Amino acid sequence: MKSRFQIFLVSLLVMLLLVLAGRSTAQDVEASYIIENFDEMPPPMPVTDEGVYDIFNILLLGSDTENPRNSGRTDVVVIVSINRTTNTIAMLSLPRDFYVFIPGQRVYRINSAYGYGQQTEQGGAQLIKETIAYNLGITIDRFARVDFASFRRIVDSLGGIEISVDCRIEDWRLLEPDLDPAIEENWERFLLPVGFHHMDGNLALWYARSRRTTNDFDRGRRHQALLRAMWRQIQNLGLIGQVPELWSQVAEAVDTDLTLEDIIGLLPVAAHLDSSHIRSFTMRQNHEVASWSSPEGSSVLAPNRIAIAELLEQFYSPPTIRRIVGEQPRIEIVNASGYADLARVAADRLAWEGFIPTISTETTPFQEETTLIDFTGQSKGNSQRILQGILRVEETAVYSEPLAERTADFRVTIGGNYTACTYGFSTEEAP
Repeated sequence: MKSRFQIFLVSLLVMLLLVLAGRSTAQDVEASYIIENFDEMPPPMPVTDEGVYDIFNILLLGSDTENPRNSGRTDVVVIVSINRTTNTIAMLSLPRDFYVFIPGQRVYRINSAYGYGQQTEQGGAQLIKETIAYNLGITIDRFARVDFASFRRIVDSLGGIEISVDCRIEDWRLLEPDLDPAIEENWERFLLPVGFHHMDGNLALWYARSRRTTNDFDRGRRHQALLRAMWRQIQNLGLIGQVPELWSQVAEAVDTDLTLEDIIGLLPVAAHLDSSHIRSFTMRQNHEVASWSSPEGSSVLAPNRIAIAELLEQFYSPPTIRRIVGEQPRIEIVNASGYADLARVAADRLAWEGFIPTISTETTPFQEETTLIDFTGQSKGNSQRILQGILRVEETAVYSEPLAERTADFRVTIGGNYTACTYGFSTEEAP
């Protein structure tokens, strides 16, 4: 049996190695990561290490009302982190009920920070920037804020957007956008099915706001899906090169401290951006946050600072260092489901994770089961595991058929049993 002194020396050595490696265990974390009483002012989070990268952080805010007297509440809060060293982008959605300390004010929902700031000389944008810096350790460089009308106008000015809907949504919707919302007869139950949809500004706003059959975590994902769809439309219309000429129109529709010089400086990133260089993050229930009732009876999402610190480390890791991008697998999607849109829905789901799939045009007879064929001989095993997890392909439906002369590394055949609504499942493990 080892002596206590030996055990002490081994423990000391392990702790020393952890310190040298720049890591810490859950039992040995900084006090800043631990909160015992969510309603008390926590210590500030350590400033997130940006490493050797040139990072430019933009805060996107969406007002949840058209009432100018209640313009301070921001139910859309998305941090867009642009890595100008690697030409990559990461997006992080913060839930509206995220329980944070608002400097100079109190501990409350993050969507109220802008409103508190409007009542002070510093203003709403500055206070929510300080709120994010205090609670996440992220420095916000610029902000942009839109209301309902501006959002609809921007989408319509692009000629609408095209977006894959992977989870059906049902909610109340005005029969016509200009009808009085106070009159009950002006509303209808509206169902948006799984599929590929063209959305004008009104439908896009409904899609962004709906929460009757979903939750705020899914809303955060949909907000980012809309941003991706708008970006694709900007690329399709060839508007990137026209940004200097169009900037004055954008500035009229958006409340922002971004300058034309800022935008021009970001054009090199925009010119080469594809789905493999965009990462999307949302906070998860019972991981980074957990439901909690404040002393005053408010339902909020209390932070797990240790989990949040781990999420932020991933947030600042550029997609180019991920194995999935390094492998650069070629993925072919074949639609045998009997539903025309499912292949495109599946392709967009894979694009969300950094893949760049292609959709086969071949005519394929109906197939009940979704299958995954690996033509690589498992030389891209990490990609196979992630593909299987994302698309929820059963182990018995994965086949290895090594093929030296191949045009694709993987073939996914979407069958009739494909479940498009796969969010909420881990992509790190197969079923």
